[in-house]
Amino acid sequence: MNVKSSLWKGMLAAAVFLPALGSAAAQDQQGPAQQGQQQRSIVGVWDVSITIVSCTTGAPLGTGSAMVMFNDGGTVTEVSGNSNQNPGLGTWRHLGGSSYSTLSKFFTYSAFGPATINGTQVLTREIELNKTANEYTNTATARPTILPVT
Repeated sequence: MNVKSSLWKGMLAAAVFLPALGSAAAQDQQGPAQQGQQQRSIVGVWDVSITIVSCTTGAPLGTGSAMVMFNDGGTVTEVSGNSNQNPGLGTWRHLGGSSYSTLSKFFTYSAFGPATINGTQVLTREIELNKTANEYTNTATARPTILPVT
């Protein structure tokens, strides 16, 4: 799955900006190299456009959208446009430079009949921010777990 994402600037921007105010004094005490690294952080709310591709052929299979919030401290919350999965919770970590990785888990629901939990899906991502840190691309792998029918 290849994804190109951009930092979302809108109603939730205040939620991203306010926590950053508390760290402004700490940034002033850091050297220029450290300040540049913080400015390139993935922390924030991202509007994500998704293109699902075949792992074997690379052919596009579909598109989608999501909103992903990377929080200070390494947690991530995701809301997908997919109607048969709930918001996902997970963690992220900085790999160095402009590289990050995430691990998130979602409950999935049956597409047919009553809304019953079908299983879970674990999503891993390798993320690369662009030079201005306002877009990223990533490769993601989804690993579903189907619950046994009772």
